[in-house]
Amino acid sequence: MKDSKNYVDWEDRLSIGVPIIDSQHKQLIAITNELHNACQLSEDVAKDQFRKTLHDAIAYVKYHFSVEEQVMEKTAYPELAEQKKYHAEFKQEVQNNVAAFEGGKEFIPGNFVNYLRDWILFHIAIIDCKTGKFLAGLNKTGKLNLQTMKRKNEEGTENKIILAVDDSKTQLTQLKNILSMYDIFTCESPLQALNMVQNMEVDLILLDLAMEEMTGFEFLHHLRKDREIRQIPVIIISANNTEKQINASLENGADDYIVKPVKPELLLEKIENKLNKPGI
Repeated sequence: MKDSKNYVDWEDRLSIGVPIIDSQHKQLIAITNELHNACQLSEDVAKDQFRKTLHDAIAYVKYHFSVEEQVMEKTAYPELAEQKKYHAEFKQEVQNNVAAFEGGKEFIPGNFVNYLRDWILFHIAIIDCKTGKFLAGLNKTGKLNLQTMKRKNEEGTENKIILAVDDSKTQLTQLKNILSMYDIFTCESPLQALNMVQNMEVDLILLDLAMEEMTGFEFLHHLRKDREIRQIPVIIISANNTEKQINASLENGADDYIVKPVKPELLLEKIENKLNKPGI
């Protein structure tokens, strides 16, 4: 049932059956409602609120598209190139609107919110639902556990999922190259990484400490207090090699510690040790 207080509501028909993606689609709809609500405020307040929500929207859209594309790459989705094209065009349109808004050019917030609503609903209901059907097909053939997003290898066992959290693209690329034998997902935002581990089954986390949005210690605090996800092993990867920092990391809930620059053999050894522990 539609909530009259909202500009647009999530409906069950929009679900594509993948928890992590459905969760992010719901958040995109929530952001659209925030932008719409900002348009109803007095002019000065509306402008400040709209600006903040607009920038939040850009950051979240980039994160969401990154996760979607990583899922599609790992499952060899045949229309990945087309999806990337849709995503790139949408990001460019949003960025053009932000530039117009910030530059004082003609910009009608209500028109932009309408565009955002229509694009999101069309993309979810038509484009992303095709992805959901493809993934459901893999699930039926036994090649993918749709609930956990885990793929099955040739031996019929599920691949382990590793989540690397670091605000350095260079570091994330290096980790992906080293760990190509695993299903490795990457995230530049620790806050958004917490959303990922709550909506997909992650077997191990590689975590940087020095991040602007949230420190590694703060991330560990949130992770370890959540009953559903607190058992996930965490290996810190940091440039700080002091004994004090290493001890503090272990005391705050990390399971192991690696000093940058990462030595591939050491990283692989520590990951194997954690993943092969009973219960992992």
